[in-house]
Amino acid sequence: MKSIIFFGFLISALFNQAFAQAFDYENRVASYQVPLPSIHTIQINKTPENTFYFKPFLSLEYSAPSISGGGSNVDFKTSHRLSGQVREFQNLAVGGHFRVQKYLGLNLNWQQTEMDNTSLYGIGGLARQANFKMSHYNLSALIFAPVVENTFEIFAELGVADMNSKIDYVKANGDFVSAKSHETKPLIGGGAQINFNQTSTIRISFQKYSGNLALMHSNYSTFRIGYLRAF
Repeated sequence: MKSIIFFGFLISALFNQAFAQAFDYENRVASYQVPLPSIHTIQINKTPENTFYFKPFLSLEYSAPSISGGGSNVDFKTSHRLSGQVREFQNLAVGGHFRVQKYLGLNLNWQQTEMDNTSLYGIGGLARQANFKMSHYNLSALIFAPVVENTFEIFAELGVADMNSKIDYVKANGDFVSAKSHETKPLIGGGAQINFNQTSTIRISFQKYSGNLALMHSNYSTFRIGYLRAF
């Protein structure tokens, strides 16, 4: 009887010891574990739509020029087909676009325009067609309106252009005439762009420059189509 009681006491002591070790191990392991977050502490970070950021793009656009209005020299046209203009680096705009907010971007680019005319009003006949060249820097702000989120958006454009232009021609009597002009003009425009991914964008736009050009006495506008690459 004493042996049975002793044996029962020994089993009880061993069981209590094992339970105490298991409880201590569980507490020690739990102390090293990171507790799972409560549903009340989970947060999803969102970037506010009006947050300032900076995303730069390089831009290359073909810029088809147009001379119109009530001026005296409205028949200037491009002298080459599109492939020839690109080869001669005519009527191209290169620069940068800087997206600083979801609805706001800035454009800074340089554009070169070249056009020819076989006759000039008030000059008479020409021994050689008139050639008009202009280079100008554009600085403009673009206000965007998303149509398809992160994919397709339209925009309005407002800016200013610093223009240097030159016209050369030879009169029928052989006299060579060359004139230059420098002027600054405001511009307005608009367009649309398709964002294929985070780095590639196709843009189509139109710009109209205020007032008549000094050498042309006519209105000047451009239609652009080009590619933007983020970096």
